[in-house]
Amino acid sequence: MAFQVVDGDGILDGEGLDQLLQSSGLASAGLDYSLVAIMGPQSSGKSTLLNHVFGTSFREMDATAGRSQTTQGIWLSCSPKLKELKTLVLDLEGTDGRERGEDDTTFERQSALFALAVADVLLINLWHHDVGREQGSGKPLLKTVLQENLKLFNSGKKKTLVFVIRDRSSKTPLEALAKTLREDLDKIWNAIAKPEDQENKSLEDCFNLIFTSLPNYEEREEEFEAEATLLRSKFKRSSEENYLPDEKPVPGSALSMSIESIWKIIKENKNLDLPAHRVMVATVRCDQSIWDLSQEFSQSDEAKALQEEATSSLMQDYGSSCKALIDKYLSRFDELVEFFEAAVCEGKRLELTEKLLQLMSIATAAQNEFCRTSAISLYGQEIDSIGKDVFADESSKLKSKTLEEFDANIEKACVSDETPKEVSDLRLRLVSEMDAICSAKVKDLKALGMESVKKQLSKALYMPFTTTFEDLPEDTWSTLRSVKTKVIEDHYQKIEEEVGGLGLAVDEVDTCKDALARFGKERYDNLIEEATKSSMKILKDKFIKSFCYNDEGMPRVWGPKVDVGAIQKSAKRESVKALSLLAISQIEREYDDLSDVREALDTLAGISESESELSSVFASDSWPGAEDEDVILDPIECRSVWRQMESEISYTISQAVTAHEAAKQASNRGPPLWTILAMLVLGWNELVSLLYNPILLILLIIVFIFGRAIVQRINLAEEMEKGFIPALISIGMKLTPIVIEVSQQFAWQIMAAIEKNSDKGQESRQREMAATQVKGEKAD
Repeated sequence: MAFQVVDGDGILDGEGLDQLLQSSGLASAGLDYSLVAIMGPQSSGKSTLLNHVFGTSFREMDATAGRSQTTQGIWLSCSPKLKELKTLVLDLEGTDGRERGEDDTTFERQSALFALAVADVLLINLWHHDVGREQGSGKPLLKTVLQENLKLFNSGKKKTLVFVIRDRSSKTPLEALAKTLREDLDKIWNAIAKPEDQENKSLEDCFNLIFTSLPNYEEREEEFEAEATLLRSKFKRSSEENYLPDEKPVPGSALSMSIESIWKIIKENKNLDLPAHRVMVATVRCDQSIWDLSQEFSQSDEAKALQEEATSSLMQDYGSSCKALIDKYLSRFDELVEFFEAAVCEGKRLELTEKLLQLMSIATAAQNEFCRTSAISLYGQEIDSIGKDVFADESSKLKSKTLEEFDANIEKACVSDETPKEVSDLRLRLVSEMDAICSAKVKDLKALGMESVKKQLSKALYMPFTTTFEDLPEDTWSTLRSVKTKVIEDHYQKIEEEVGGLGLAVDEVDTCKDALARFGKERYDNLIEEATKSSMKILKDKFIKSFCYNDEGMPRVWGPKVDVGAIQKSAKRESVKALSLLAISQIEREYDDLSDVREALDTLAGISESESELSSVFASDSWPGAEDEDVILDPIECRSVWRQMESEISYTISQAVTAHEAAKQASNRGPPLWTILAMLVLGWNELVSLLYNPILLILLIIVFIFGRAIVQRINLAEEMEKGFIPALISIGMKLTPIVIEVSQQFAWQIMAAIEKNSDKGQESRQREMAATQVKGEKAD
């Protein structure tokens, strides 16, 4: 069925064109179709030729009604006789018609350009008697074809022109007619003005020229039918000598859009760039396909399920699943745009890929984030179990292991072949977070190590300090300095052991050592400060220890012969020594001469014979010759502490003085005279009997000597000064060892006397024997 695609006024029926292409199946034919157009003078039998060659049903001229315009505008029909290849046939309005007039050639030129643009093969219908005529209808038609072809710049292929010479004469061969037509075409081609880029092109560079002829239809109908059938075979691809080109500009699905676009450009009197047109058609088609597929993709249950799962947890096959889904839609895109411009389709395919990736971007980003959180979780859990001794090496291995797992998960989640920038940024973020966790862990381990060493250092400093400050010897500060230096140096090694496995730089380890040294100083400062708070108690204890106890540590008995004043002065001197040590710290530096401080304190205590003025010294807040930062107790504080100490010990001194006076009074009283006389009278008989019994007298003398030796050893007078009960306890503890010792001495003395007397007897006998021998020799 024939359809008028463009009416006589140049209006294209797009809706009817779509319906024809759909009903004929050409819209789904891809590139398996061809389009043939015919043009020629009016009433030259164009419609008749098409109907017999292609089996179409274009309206033919009724000769009985006279010769007039039969085809108006441009008609389109699908050939029913070419089953192998769907063929569309365009029947153009004849040229040189009286209906449009001599000067109205606008539609003629538009239709010619349209046929050149859309048709694979353009049939030019000519009468044989017009060939070679200057004023005939042939040359204007040829000129129109050649001129309009110049508007198809950059067409990219030659146009196929098939000249069908009608009603040939047996007297004029086809070759002669073809030669004449070629010469006319060359003249026309050389005469027309051409663009600069086509000036050097020949006719053969732009056209494939084919010449054929047909007999008169009315006179030789059977021959005409036979040759029409032969001509039809030239439009079959199976024929070796077919007229069809190898490529099609657009697939059948876009033909309607292409025809509409081309006609619109022609109507607007613009130059028609067919390559650009093909790109445009392909672009429109691809854009529509991208839109349709994107909408379908976003609404598909498969994509929604994948997105939901991907945003809920880490998937092991997200990348492959997403790739498979996207590839599925890309394959459909390839099917939809299979026959369009390859370069356009390739670019649009990438665009569709990006579009689909964008639709899955939230899911992909979620998977990437899951990869990061999974990796950082693994790193955070395992780094807590690493010991400090191997932390640097093991944390480095753990970092590499974590990155490997992250890369493996990212590879599983990656949809594109190239690593997106977002993933690279995410990896950098992961590295940064791991470094932050590692740094925080190192900081914590270093802090724990420092805390442990500080505790050890604090304990190591406390015991020597406490012990030393209990006694406050003369070398208190030198002892504490040496202890501090040694202990801190010993703990330097411990801090190196504690942080050695953390991979710290040398300067960081040195910083730890400096912090440890500062802590040691602060610890000593705190201890000194605490000791200073109890300075009055220290002075009092020093005084009590020296005043109330003797050198052996036993409580002092305030006997009649004890010098309480001297002991008090000595005790105050000990307190002054302690106060001088407490007044100025020498833990950081040693002061060689602090005699002025000692002299001032002695004067304060009243144990110095110096007459130095106290008011100027003890009104100041600094000691002469001492740094302000080393002053523990300034002169004013020392005076205050001493006054408090004196107040505290005043009762102890008064008790001692009272006890001493009581002992003196007791020692001055002897036994009464009557007791002495009573003892002589009552013990006279025993005294006389003792004098008359020498053995008993000797025994009593021995007992007296033995007892006297024991009493001297016990030092009874001194023991009794302690008090009766303490004296009994002390004598009871000493008595047995003293008795044994005195007995041994007595035994040794007796044995020595016996041996001495024996030696003297032997010497006497030897002298007597020698004398007797001398006398005998003289007698002889």
